[in-house]
Amino acid sequence: MDRSDRIERLLAAIPELSDNRLQLVDRVVSVFALPRNYWRSSASGIISARTLEDFGDVLRLHHCFSREPFSKDKFEYALENVLRLSGVDAALAPRGQRGYDIRIDAENFSLKTEAAKAIRAQSIHISKFMELGGGQWGDNPSDLVGLRAQFLSALSSIQRILILRALKKGSPEYLYELVEIPKNLLERAATGRLEMMGNSTQFPKPGYCYVEENGEAQFSLYFDGGGERKLQIKGLRKDLCVVHATWRFDPPTNTP
Repeated sequence: MDRSDRIERLLAAIPELSDNRLQLVDRVVSVFALPRNYWRSSASGIISARTLEDFGDVLRLHHCFSREPFSKDKFEYALENVLRLSGVDAALAPRGQRGYDIRIDAENFSLKTEAAKAIRAQSIHISKFMELGGGQWGDNPSDLVGLRAQFLSALSSIQRILILRALKKGSPEYLYELVEIPKNLLERAATGRLEMMGNSTQFPKPGYCYVEENGEAQFSLYFDGGGERKLQIKGLRKDLCVVHATWRFDPPTNTP
Protein backbone atom coordinates (compact mmCIF):
# COMPACT_ATOMS: atom_id res chain seq x y z
CA MET A 1 0.00 0.00 0.00
CA ASP A 2 1.47 3.35 -1.01
CA ARG A 3 1.43 6.49 1.14
CA SER A 4 -1.62 8.17 -0.49
CA ASP A 5 -3.73 5.00 -0.23
CA ARG A 6 -2.81 4.61 3.42
CA ILE A 7 -3.79 8.22 4.20
CA GLU A 8 -7.12 7.81 2.43
CA ARG A 9 -7.86 4.61 4.33
CA LEU A 10 -7.09 6.25 7.66
CA LEU A 11 -9.16 9.34 6.89
CA ALA A 12 -12.10 7.15 5.93
CA ALA A 13 -11.86 5.15 9.15
CA ILE A 14 -11.58 8.07 11.60
CA PRO A 15 -15.25 9.19 11.55
CA GLU A 16 -16.33 5.65 12.48
CA LEU A 17 -14.17 5.47 15.59
CA SER A 18 -15.68 5.59 19.08
CA ASP A 19 -14.62 8.39 21.41
CA ASN A 20 -12.21 6.11 23.24
CA ARG A 21 -10.62 4.83 20.01
CA LEU A 22 -10.33 8.37 18.70
CA GLN A 23 -8.57 9.39 21.90
CA LEU A 24 -6.12 6.51 21.52
CA VAL A 25 -5.34 7.51 17.93
CA ASP A 26 -4.93 11.14 19.01
CA ARG A 27 -2.51 10.08 21.76
CA VAL A 28 -0.40 8.07 19.34
CA VAL A 29 -0.24 10.81 16.71
CA SER A 30 0.48 13.60 19.21
CA VAL A 31 3.49 11.82 20.71
CA PHE A 32 5.41 12.11 17.44
CA ALA A 33 5.28 15.92 17.70
CA LEU A 34 6.99 15.96 21.10
CA PRO A 35 10.67 16.99 21.44
CA ARG A 36 13.19 14.24 20.80
CA ASN A 37 16.90 13.94 20.18
CA TYR A 38 18.27 10.86 18.43
CA TRP A 39 21.94 10.15 17.75
CA ARG A 40 23.79 7.41 15.90
CA SER A 41 27.46 6.70 15.49
CA SER A 42 28.54 7.28 11.91
CA ALA A 43 30.63 4.13 12.25
CA SER A 44 27.66 1.93 13.14
CA GLY A 45 27.02 -0.81 10.63
CA ILE A 46 23.81 -1.79 12.44
CA ILE A 47 21.87 1.44 13.00
CA SER A 48 21.27 3.41 9.81
CA ALA A 49 19.62 6.84 9.72
CA ARG A 50 16.26 5.25 8.95
CA THR A 51 16.64 2.54 11.59
CA LEU A 52 17.48 5.22 14.15
CA GLU A 53 14.22 7.05 13.44
CA ASP A 54 12.06 3.93 13.18
CA PHE A 55 13.33 2.37 16.39
CA GLY A 56 12.91 5.68 18.22
CA ASP A 57 9.29 5.82 17.05
CA VAL A 58 8.70 2.31 18.42
CA LEU A 59 10.13 3.37 21.79
CA ARG A 60 7.92 6.45 21.90
CA LEU A 61 4.87 4.44 20.90
CA HIS A 62 5.59 1.95 23.67
CA HIS A 63 5.69 4.75 26.23
CA CYS A 64 2.34 6.07 25.05
CA PHE A 65 0.80 3.23 27.02
CA SER A 66 3.45 2.11 29.51
CA ARG A 67 5.85 3.65 31.98
CA GLU A 68 7.83 0.41 32.14
CA PRO A 69 11.11 0.22 30.22
CA PHE A 70 11.25 -1.68 26.94
CA SER A 71 11.48 -5.40 27.68
CA LYS A 72 13.76 -7.93 26.01
CA ASP A 73 11.05 -9.55 23.92
CA LYS A 74 9.89 -6.15 22.64
CA PHE A 75 13.52 -5.24 21.87
CA GLU A 76 13.97 -8.41 19.83
CA TYR A 77 10.77 -7.97 17.85
CA ALA A 78 11.23 -4.23 17.26
CA LEU A 79 14.84 -4.55 16.14
CA GLU A 80 13.98 -7.27 13.63
CA ASN A 81 11.10 -5.19 12.25
CA VAL A 82 12.95 -1.89 11.83
CA LEU A 83 15.98 -3.58 10.30
CA ARG A 84 13.83 -5.38 7.74
CA LEU A 85 12.06 -2.12 6.89
CA SER A 86 15.51 -0.74 6.07
CA GLY A 87 16.24 -3.66 3.77
CA VAL A 88 18.54 -5.48 6.18
CA ASP A 89 18.48 -9.28 6.29
CA ALA A 90 17.31 -9.92 9.87
CA ALA A 91 15.48 -12.86 11.43
CA LEU A 92 14.72 -13.78 15.02
CA ALA A 93 15.99 -17.15 16.23
CA PRO A 94 13.40 -19.94 16.12
CA ARG A 95 11.36 -20.22 19.30
CA GLY A 96 13.22 -22.33 21.82
CA GLN A 97 16.58 -21.84 20.11
CA ARG A 98 19.39 -21.54 22.64
CA GLY A 99 22.38 -19.33 22.04
CA TYR A 100 21.58 -16.43 19.75
CA ASP A 101 18.47 -14.21 19.65
CA ILE A 102 18.60 -12.70 16.15
CA ARG A 103 20.60 -13.18 12.98
CA ILE A 104 21.58 -9.97 11.18
CA ASP A 105 23.38 -10.21 7.84
CA ALA A 106 24.49 -13.79 8.58
CA GLU A 107 25.85 -12.93 12.06
CA ASN A 108 24.35 -14.33 15.26
CA PHE A 109 23.55 -11.69 17.89
CA SER A 110 22.72 -12.02 21.56
CA LEU A 111 20.35 -9.27 22.72
CA LYS A 112 20.16 -8.03 26.30
CA THR A 113 18.42 -5.21 28.17
CA GLU A 114 19.27 -3.23 31.29
CA ALA A 115 16.77 -1.07 33.13
CA ALA A 116 17.46 -1.33 36.85
CA LYS A 117 16.45 1.57 39.07
CA ALA A 118 20.07 1.99 40.16
CA ILE A 119 21.52 1.74 36.64
CA ARG A 120 24.94 3.37 36.22
CA ALA A 121 25.70 5.25 33.03
CA GLN A 122 29.31 4.07 32.74
CA SER A 123 29.00 0.56 34.18
CA ILE A 124 26.98 -2.24 32.57
CA HIS A 125 25.21 -4.94 34.56
CA ILE A 126 23.52 -7.91 32.89
CA SER A 127 21.42 -9.56 35.56
CA LYS A 128 20.91 -12.75 33.55
CA PHE A 129 23.34 -13.49 30.76
CA MET A 130 22.49 -17.19 30.77
CA GLU A 131 21.21 -20.04 32.93
CA LEU A 132 23.67 -22.37 34.63
CA GLY A 133 21.54 -25.46 34.91
CA GLY A 134 24.03 -28.19 34.11
CA GLY A 135 27.41 -29.31 35.33
CA GLN A 136 28.95 -29.91 38.76
CA TRP A 137 28.30 -27.08 41.20
CA GLY A 138 28.50 -27.36 44.93
CA ASP A 139 31.00 -25.84 47.36
CA ASN A 140 34.27 -26.86 45.70
CA PRO A 141 36.11 -23.86 44.24
CA SER A 142 37.17 -26.02 41.28
CA ASP A 143 33.50 -26.16 40.23
CA LEU A 144 33.87 -22.58 39.00
CA VAL A 145 36.12 -23.80 36.19
CA GLY A 146 33.25 -25.77 34.71
CA LEU A 147 30.80 -22.88 35.15
CA ARG A 148 33.17 -20.55 33.34
CA ALA A 149 33.50 -23.14 30.57
CA GLN A 150 29.69 -23.03 30.15
CA PHE A 151 29.90 -19.28 29.63
CA LEU A 152 32.71 -19.54 27.08
CA SER A 153 30.81 -22.28 25.25
CA ALA A 154 27.74 -20.03 25.04
CA LEU A 155 29.89 -17.28 23.55
CA SER A 156 31.03 -19.65 20.79
CA SER A 157 27.52 -19.73 19.29
CA ILE A 158 27.27 -15.96 18.83
CA GLN A 159 29.35 -13.34 17.06
CA ARG A 160 28.07 -10.12 18.64
CA ILE A 161 26.29 -8.87 21.77
CA LEU A 162 23.98 -5.85 21.94
CA ILE A 163 22.36 -4.37 25.03
CA LEU A 164 19.55 -1.80 25.10
CA ARG A 165 19.89 0.32 28.23
CA ALA A 166 17.15 2.49 29.74
CA LEU A 167 19.19 5.22 31.43
CA LYS A 168 16.30 7.61 32.15
CA LYS A 169 12.72 6.51 32.63
CA GLY A 170 10.44 9.48 32.06
CA SER A 171 11.40 11.80 34.90
CA PRO A 172 11.61 14.19 33.22
CA GLU A 173 12.61 12.36 29.99
CA TYR A 174 13.38 8.96 28.54
CA LEU A 175 16.89 8.05 27.46
CA TYR A 176 17.86 4.75 25.84
CA GLU A 177 21.19 3.72 24.42
CA LEU A 178 22.26 0.77 22.28
CA VAL A 179 25.67 -0.58 23.29
CA GLU A 180 27.73 -3.36 21.74
CA ILE A 181 29.82 -5.43 24.13
CA PRO A 182 32.87 -6.75 22.27
CA LYS A 183 32.91 -10.53 22.27
CA ASN A 184 36.68 -10.61 22.62
CA LEU A 185 36.34 -8.57 25.83
CA LEU A 186 34.09 -11.22 27.38
CA GLU A 187 36.39 -13.98 26.18
CA ARG A 188 39.07 -12.58 28.52
CA ALA A 189 37.19 -14.41 31.26
CA ALA A 190 39.10 -17.52 30.12
CA THR A 191 42.08 -16.27 32.13
CA GLY A 192 40.14 -14.44 34.84
CA ARG A 193 40.69 -14.93 38.56
CA LEU A 194 38.16 -17.32 40.14
CA GLU A 195 36.91 -16.98 43.71
CA MET A 196 34.17 -18.94 45.45
CA MET A 197 32.21 -17.23 48.22
CA GLY A 198 32.82 -19.88 50.85
CA ASN A 199 31.09 -17.90 53.62
CA SER A 200 27.82 -17.61 51.70
CA THR A 201 24.78 -19.42 53.10
CA GLN A 202 23.64 -20.26 49.56
CA PHE A 203 24.08 -23.69 48.09
CA PRO A 204 25.49 -24.13 45.59
CA LYS A 205 28.02 -21.52 46.68
CA PRO A 206 28.16 -18.41 44.48
CA GLY A 207 31.43 -17.31 42.97
CA TYR A 208 33.19 -14.75 40.84
CA CYS A 209 35.49 -14.61 37.87
CA TYR A 210 37.36 -11.30 37.99
CA VAL A 211 38.72 -9.93 34.72
CA GLU A 212 41.43 -7.31 35.17
CA GLU A 213 44.18 -5.66 33.16
CA ASN A 214 47.20 -4.03 34.79
CA GLY A 215 45.43 -4.29 38.11
CA GLU A 216 42.33 -2.46 36.89
CA ALA A 217 38.94 -4.19 36.86
CA GLN A 218 37.23 -4.57 33.49
CA PHE A 219 34.25 -6.70 34.53
CA SER A 220 33.36 -9.76 36.57
CA LEU A 221 31.25 -12.87 36.06
CA TYR A 222 29.01 -13.69 38.99
CA PHE A 223 27.89 -17.29 39.30
CA ASP A 224 24.63 -16.81 41.18
CA GLY A 225 23.82 -19.84 43.31
CA GLY A 226 20.24 -18.69 43.98
CA GLY A 227 17.09 -20.40 42.80
CA GLU A 228 17.63 -19.50 39.14
CA ARG A 229 21.29 -20.61 39.04
CA LYS A 230 22.21 -17.91 36.57
CA LEU A 231 25.28 -16.07 35.34
CA GLN A 232 25.46 -12.31 35.80
CA ILE A 233 27.94 -9.87 34.30
CA LYS A 234 28.81 -7.09 36.73
CA GLY A 235 30.73 -3.85 36.56
CA LEU A 236 31.49 -4.02 32.84
CA ARG A 237 33.13 -0.76 31.82
CA LYS A 238 31.19 0.99 29.09
CA ASP A 239 34.30 2.75 27.85
CA LEU A 240 35.50 -0.66 26.63
CA CYS A 241 32.31 -1.04 24.57
CA VAL A 242 30.79 0.65 21.50
CA VAL A 243 27.75 2.94 21.68
CA HIS A 244 25.80 2.63 18.43
CA ALA A 245 22.90 4.99 19.13
CA THR A 246 20.93 6.94 21.73
CA TRP A 247 17.27 7.94 21.88
CA ARG A 248 16.22 10.82 24.12
CA PHE A 249 12.58 11.99 24.14
CA ASP A 250 9.92 13.61 26.28
CA PRO A 251 7.16 11.48 27.86
CA PRO A 252 3.67 11.73 26.36
CA THR A 253 1.16 14.09 27.88
CA ASN A 254 -2.31 12.99 28.88
CA THR A 255 -4.75 13.45 26.00
CA PRO A 256 -8.04 14.91 27.24
